[in-house]
Amino acid sequence: MCNQTVTVYHRDGDSYSRKVIENGAFLDFRKTQSVDKIGSSEANSFLLVIPGEEQAVFVGDKVLLGEGPEITTREEWAQFIPAKVSGLVVVKYADPKYWNGKLVHTEAGG
Repeated sequence: MCNQTVTVYHRDGDSYSRKVIENGAFLDFRKTQSVDKIGSSEANSFLLVIPGEEQAVFVGDKVLLGEGPEITTREEWAQFIPAKVSGLVVVKYADPKYWNGKLVHTEAGG
């Protein structure tokens, strides 16, 4: 099931890293609609699953479906947003999952 390629971007102060996870992730985009007494609204969300024994994604990371470009400056980071880049999402939660005391995968979403 985890056979998609994603690129995970992480910012640590003024340092930017990029990790391509080739054929080893699952990224599912979701769109929900709700209707209430004042009208309807639409929201987009996603679920990302990355198997492995170390946490590969953290809150605030940016994730792109496929292999993405290098991001090396604050200006590039600021311009690299979902409104401008199709398939890009920003992680709002990262939840490591354990089995028998070992990390088996990380679920993330937003």
